[in-house]
Amino acid sequence: MHAGPLEIGFNAPLLVREERLSSCPDACRLAYVSDIHLRGGRSGHIAKQVIDAVCRCAANAVLLGGDLIDSSSELDSLRALVKQLARFAPVLAVGGNHDSRVGTSQVCDAVQNGGGAWIQNGSVDVRHNSRVISVCGPDFATRPTGDVRVLCAHNPRIWKTTRHAGYDLVLAGHLHGCQFVAFEFRDRLFPGAVFYPYNYLSHQFGATRLVVSRGISDLVPIRWRCPREVVLCYV
Repeated sequence: MHAGPLEIGFNAPLLVREERLSSCPDACRLAYVSDIHLRGGRSGHIAKQVIDAVCRCAANAVLLGGDLIDSSSELDSLRALVKQLARFAPVLAVGGNHDSRVGTSQVCDAVQNGGGAWIQNGSVDVRHNSRVISVCGPDFATRPTGDVRVLCAHNPRIWKTTRHAGYDLVLAGHLHGCQFVAFEFRDRLFPGAVFYPYNYLSHQFGATRLVVSRGISDLVPIRWRCPREVVLCYV
């Protein structure tokens, strides 16, 4: 149950939004968690919300889509969060622009020390029943393989080039839905889409689906018709 169209602060539980690429009852479940923005004074609360939401997802893999922390003081919090999430499923992570400001190598170390995999320029195969789901990072230079090909990215601007790259699913965040949504038109959220053309929720181009998360946390914690969320993808 969600609090309603207006959200101030971080008290409302995270929405779990479902995106289905497969209708199979045994589809692989990927939990995409983006824009956590761990920062002093709220990291513990945000981490608990993420853990609770991922637990509800019963995911086969957890994908962290960048902007994980806002300062180096939260590296230990990130490591602890990844360690908790890894109890549910393998954790695969990429960085965002905020992580670059802190230091990508430090963020990478925190993820790996927590038991996660850093896939910024690599890929990991998630095996589910008889299928292989290849999850790639945004700097992965080789054409993806696997029965299902997933790109885990941060900035949805990558859609401009990757929609032709052979992926079945492209995941991104970064825009937070622009936090204030008046209406949705042709898959995009307005008025934010006036300024950011990739302000989609979900969009199809040929055989490739783009899914953009509205994220977990914001610098200014006020939202209208834009719930904070984890995206659960069935592939």
